[in-house]
Amino acid sequence: MFGWGSVVGLLLLALAETWLHTDDFLYRYRSVFATGRAMDKLRYVESHPPALLVLGNSRVDNGFDPRTLLEGGAADIIGFNMGMPGANAGILYGLVKRLVDQGGLGAKGVRAVIIGLDESLLQAEDSLGYGVFYGDPAWLWQNRDWRGMLAHGIRLWGFSANLKQLREPGKALGFIQASFASVEPIGGGAAEHLGYRAGFGGLQDARQVRRQQESFDTPPDSVQVKALFTTIALLQKHGVQVAVVYPPLLNRELLYLTPQLPVAQPYTTVARCLTALGIPLLALEPGTQRDPVMFINSGHLNDRGAQHYSRLLAKQLRAIWPSLYINEGGA
Repeated sequence: MFGWGSVVGLLLLALAETWLHTDDFLYRYRSVFATGRAMDKLRYVESHPPALLVLGNSRVDNGFDPRTLLEGGAADIIGFNMGMPGANAGILYGLVKRLVDQGGLGAKGVRAVIIGLDESLLQAEDSLGYGVFYGDPAWLWQNRDWRGMLAHGIRLWGFSANLKQLREPGKALGFIQASFASVEPIGGGAAEHLGYRAGFGGLQDARQVRRQQESFDTPPDSVQVKALFTTIALLQKHGVQVAVVYPPLLNRELLYLTPQLPVAQPYTTVARCLTALGIPLLALEPGTQRDPVMFINSGHLNDRGAQHYSRLLAKQLRAIWPSLYINEGGA
């Protein structure tokens, strides 16, 4: 029988759904959900627009330190690491579209963007639920992503898989703590290290490494490829310079850099299209034996590795974007 209990239950669900449509929910639980940590970063970018923004997934998140990238540059030029573990190109498009809508790009905002491009950035998987909050509705409609639109509109359903993680004791405790106090994510808030989070942990065992690598040769998703190029076009339309960097891996090169492999063909095609657009493609010591001491696992750098490769990237940035380092040489 439909009684007052049902009415109260529906009201609570409606309130929860409404809260999920606000930035405040994500920011409050930035220490609990990856989507929340992304909001912590996004809020910082919106309130303190960096001249240089680094976009990508986890290999960017713990791979490039903005302070090291701009070391020796102009004092008033800052960078920010907007790496989002598990994000794909469609999520990056939604993020950039939000910055465009808020006037965060161009002369008074972000002037240069580096996109960290690996194979997973062009895969459709979104297990962490970024699309629920950061997907662009017009983009979802244009690409007939009906499930994505439904998840974006009904967020209790769209984010349900992640909310179910609260059944885990550790996750539930973190949720409760964040409900009553301001708790920063592991590695610190966005402002502390300008979005960069040093890699932590030890090398994975063989089973973990195998699982991490098993899908790297999956062909790219056509919608994600489209999202990558649409994101670049949107950035350039608003006067933003764009470059691509290939994050380093321990035991292999990214498929963009290995045209001799048959499975690499779809990825090398993407690289050729980027080159045709005049996008700088930056590789960091390709073809060399990499030192395991710089990695926490086969695909992610620790802080020592991040500092090393950030300096290598900075050398290339000085060549293509010298205005970021205008103070060098006593200027």
